[in-house]
Amino acid sequence: MKIREAYNRFFKSEHRILLTALLSSITTLLFALYNGYLGLRFCDVWGISIAIYYLCLTVARTICLNVEKKLKGNEEDYRNIIRRKTYIGLSIFIFFIDICLFVPITLMVVSPKEVSFGIIPAIAFATHTTYKIIMAIVNYNKTKKMGNLTYTFLRELSIIDALTSILSLQHILIMVKGGMTDDMLLLSAISSFGILTIIILFSFFTTKKMIKKT
Repeated sequence: MKIREAYNRFFKSEHRILLTALLSSITTLLFALYNGYLGLRFCDVWGISIAIYYLCLTVARTICLNVEKKLKGNEEDYRNIIRRKTYIGLSIFIFFIDICLFVPITLMVVSPKEVSFGIIPAIAFATHTTYKIIMAIVNYNKTKKMGNLTYTFLRELSIIDALTSILSLQHILIMVKGGMTDDMLLLSAISSFGILTIIILFSFFTTKKMIKKT
């Protein structure tokens, strides 16, 4: 009974957010390495660029975890000041990284690599992407009430990560089909730039809202 209570207390506390962020950092790093491998193997600009993007997300999460670790034992006012500065700095960093995605997405649509990709990794990636989207939305709504800007940023980053995974999944599905066809060109362009626009607007308005609030 005590074990069960300790388990419930842990996973309903702030420790769960940090643990989830740590696991997300590891997963994102693996995706970065995997996409980097595909990019180098097939000379695919999208794979290399998205690997760099995932590495940036990993760096941002790692900084948040490091900040929370160093803030233990400090006064609450000092914590809030450091969290606010960290939130604004990392949000601006991620916003400009999002804008940089325009280049690889344009190359993906205009001149995609015609390579063949296995169906099993594509199915696994699609399953993982669906899970990331659902959990990102659920956890984002929970975190808004906590008042911790580090946790807020981590949850916002999860939303961005999930949306970016949709772009990666689309690219993988194009590779499964052996490359871009004329029928897919228009649909791919609309969906890719549509999702990227959502990512940029989400980053912009959440950062703007927090800057005005603080």
